[in-house]
Amino acid sequence: MVILFNTYRSPKSGINFYLPGWIGSILSFLCLASCLWLGGCTQQDATKVPTLTKLSGNALGTTWMVQVLKDQTFEKVKLQKDIVQNLEAADKIFSHWRPDSELFQFNANKSSNDMVIHPQLHGLLKHAQWMHRETAGLLDPTLGPLVNLWGFGPQGNSRSTIPTEQQITKMRKITGMENLEMLPKGRVRKKIPALQLDLSASAKGEIIDQICDLLERLNFENYLVEIGGEVRANGKGRGGKGWIVGLENGGSRKDIIVSVPLRNYAVATSGTYRIKKTNPKSHRSASHLLSPKTGSPIEHNLIAVNAFAPTARDADAWATALMVMGLQEGMKKAEEMNLVARFCKEVDDKIEFQYSTAYQRLFSAKNNL
Repeated sequence: MVILFNTYRSPKSGINFYLPGWIGSILSFLCLASCLWLGGCTQQDATKVPTLTKLSGNALGTTWMVQVLKDQTFEKVKLQKDIVQNLEAADKIFSHWRPDSELFQFNANKSSNDMVIHPQLHGLLKHAQWMHRETAGLLDPTLGPLVNLWGFGPQGNSRSTIPTEQQITKMRKITGMENLEMLPKGRVRKKIPALQLDLSASAKGEIIDQICDLLERLNFENYLVEIGGEVRANGKGRGGKGWIVGLENGGSRKDIIVSVPLRNYAVATSGTYRIKKTNPKSHRSASHLLSPKTGSPIEHNLIAVNAFAPTARDADAWATALMVMGLQEGMKKAEEMNLVARFCKEVDDKIEFQYSTAYQRLFSAKNNL
């Protein structure tokens, strides 16, 4: 019997090994099978298409939606449950409508003593304090008493009521960010016991960011989170250029709504068209957006602002701040801060648009600017 030998060289030592032919054949077969198996797995993984999953519901007095793209299976029911639990927990902190919330209880506390508040509420107040400085006081979370006076808050008598100048003057005396002292270790102090907060300019954005943090912890990298029209998106979206979102413009015509790709960014819209009521004292309807300078609804012809930022909290706050400022002052601030912003104004029953330089740089004409 003749035994054939094959020669194999060790790749590490360089030593030649002489093996019988039948052993060499087996080794060759195993190597070939291994290569084919690994190659098949690589090809299968490379061609696997991510699946789009949509979740939605009602919370915070509005609707919410989460979309995720994932190429691996996950428990959809569990994700929905986790999101709902996070939304409920956030509502019990930031809502100024529900009596059991941290913010509601803060407003109800008529004391000038130091008080410890929830760390998340303290964090949002520090952000509001920063925004107050950046906007020269035009974004003021202490307008709660005025919001109630105009009928837009939880303690408002009626949305049809228009307050008198004397009532407005009286309520303005118990507002002002300088009357809220931020202290270390999660403490705050009201310098005026009747001071009340309204964080609706940034709370929704803060909650969106928290849902995004949840998704990141659960290893989702390609997703979109929307609550009440405010949006934050991460990843390339389905087409690779980002998640396509429509920008509200404050008008009723749907044919002029613009769509833009959103990737690792957030966008929020603030406008006078959302919540308003008839005001016999003005030729304009009374909006829920109040000016700290007057204690009354804003009066200019800017009807909506779309503001973009890396976080939904910043986008939410800047959209409101730019709306309160008006077109001229708002555009000046947007250029100063290099903000991505679109301004929608009403002229002779038509909507006209103006864009910050950063907006034009990010969304060119080819993206339906």
